Amino acid sequence: MVRVALYEKGLEFDHKIIKLCDHYEEADNLSNEYLKDINPTGVVPVLKIDDEFVRDSAYIIERIDSLKGSNDIKLWPENTLDNDKLRKWVYDTTITEDVALGKTLGTSIPLFSTGLIETLIKRLSLKAIFNIVMKHPRRERKIAFLVMYFLSLKNRIGPIAYNGFIDGLIDLENSLPNDAFLFNDFTHADINLMCCFHRLVDMRLDSILEMDEFPKIGNYWSKLKNRSSYQKGIINFSDHEELLSQSFPNDFNPHLEKLKDKIKIKLTK
Repeated sequence: MVRVALYEKGLEFDHKIIKLCDHYEEADNLSNEYLKDINPTGVVPVLKIDDEFVRDSAYIIERIDSLKGSNDIKLWPENTLDNDKLRKWVYDTTITEDVALGKTLGTSIPLFSTGLIETLIKRLSLKAIFNIVMKHPRRERKIAFLVMYFLSLKNRIGPIAYNGFIDGLIDLENSLPNDAFLFNDFTHADINLMCCFHRLVDMRLDSILEMDEFPKIGNYWSKLKNRSSYQKGIINFSDHEELLSQSFPNDFNPHLEKLKDKIKIKLTK
């Protein structure tokens, strides 16, 4: 989301990809330096502006929007009413600390990533898992990673997200203007939805976006993919296709047909 915002604004930046604890033995995000000097919560992204470390993607993008880049674009509209609506969509399409997983569109989609995360976790050594337990600041992540390592969550946790995910898509379909972005002009909410939808591509669930029941969403997704920021900020950084193929053999996701059936049933009631 942050990379897309930087490209949308036309801002020059340097980036550093660190090795996360659920991917690699090195666990850069749990190093003493990272936890002490960069982000005490041990998560990404973090943006350094001058000598300040700015954390939390939603807040980071608001800060980015206050900077002047080479592109004349405002990711937040000036209208106060629109700002209130925009803020709701922004926080409904990202992981928010005080919102339970599976309750909104943004907190539902990560649960469909469980198969990928579990594949990564099970490749780690016991020493790496011990390091996560000892050093990760977030208790819920420690527990989830432990369960994934010794047992399995991937076939059980997805259904928790069904209702929140379906309700979020229906709300989006009903809120989208005809042949436009969510607030007509491209905004912060569209960045979040672009990233949410691309995660569905990763999870082999993106055919949901092209269902006949969601004509506006299908058109909207095409418009998002045509943004140069989508190519530069997301596609050009794809580096885990092999892992995705292992997690979803034959591009099969067990949630896909169940979700489609539930969508059709809900919309015919």
